[in-house]
Amino acid sequence: MKPIATKLKPSLRKVLLAFAGAALLAGSAAHAQTVASNVAVPFYTAGDFMRGAYRFWYAPQAAAFAEQAAGLPSAISAVCDATADAATPKLEQARERWKATAISWDRLSGVQVGPLVQRRSTRQIDFTPTRPELIKRAIQTAPQDATAMESIGTPAKGLPALEWLLWTQAIAPATPACRYAVQVAADIQREADALAKAFAELAARPPGEAEQTQGPAMSELVNQWAGALERLRWAEMEKPRLAGSAQGGRNAVAYARSASGQTAARWAAQWQALRTLGASQAAEAPRPGTGLAPIETYLRGLGRNEPADLLAQSVGKADKALQNASPANRAGITAAGRSLADLKKLTEAEIAPALEVSIGFSDADGD
Repeated sequence: MKPIATKLKPSLRKVLLAFAGAALLAGSAAHAQTVASNVAVPFYTAGDFMRGAYRFWYAPQAAAFAEQAAGLPSAISAVCDATADAATPKLEQARERWKATAISWDRLSGVQVGPLVQRRSTRQIDFTPTRPELIKRAIQTAPQDATAMESIGTPAKGLPALEWLLWTQAIAPATPACRYAVQVAADIQREADALAKAFAELAARPPGEAEQTQGPAMSELVNQWAGALERLRWAEMEKPRLAGSAQGGRNAVAYARSASGQTAARWAAQWQALRTLGASQAAEAPRPGTGLAPIETYLRGLGRNEPADLLAQSVGKADKALQNASPANRAGITAAGRSLADLKKLTEAEIAPALEVSIGFSDADGD
């Protein structure tokens, strides 16, 4: 079986690979010194803030996701075409490619703005919980291309469905389930390519272009940042833990990525997005257009050092707490949840007013 995959144009791929390299550099500075409150910081406009976010975070992460997703269809096809003695190693290779793709997605979608929201990408790529009965039904329909996949409901597609096909009901060579998994992987790749292209275009916009739209875009990012804090705390960590406790331990806690053992890695990737966009990871503030100026640095550029200090301290506390959060450590989850809740309260009470941003209710909020 030949892999089903779309390819980015070479020129765009080069741009995206350059962005991906920048992303790796950003990630390596995770525990660097924050900008001191007595260091001069440039004034940033909302346009500067958003261009930095697009160019030095979203475009690199979207490029990395597209690169990983590009290998999914061929990795699954290799399982479908494998001989009996090669089936197990090919399945393991496909699982590793899925893990790399999922982590790239979790990092990109940690704080959802722009194309991620407009395209409703999370629904297409990461609908949870997946629906096994719908997956089985989709396998029977035997879709052969992108058009046929459009008629398949989202609960039977995306990374969670592929996780189910790779771990819970592991695919075998020359089976309808394996052929369906190839189509699911190709579907993920198509959306990844679309996101990479969309964010690359936003990152490439010159200063001054559509400047009037950047204030609302900045407000959206701050709102989505606050909502993502709550989503990580409640939907990802505390709600599944409480549900498991209510069942008296009779069933495994239904954390996302449980089947693949990637739950803690998912939390860490989502937190990396929040931490990177929230607080500085560099000793000096970048000049406009030369680097990412997170929310903390943007505040300092406005002369609002007091809320910036509070934000840096709260992000630091949450960062330490998140390092101990894992499905096996319930106390760690509780501590992480508390620190995330404190950070969200600070954002609503101090950070948003300092930025003149109104925090609205979103579906990320818990009950």
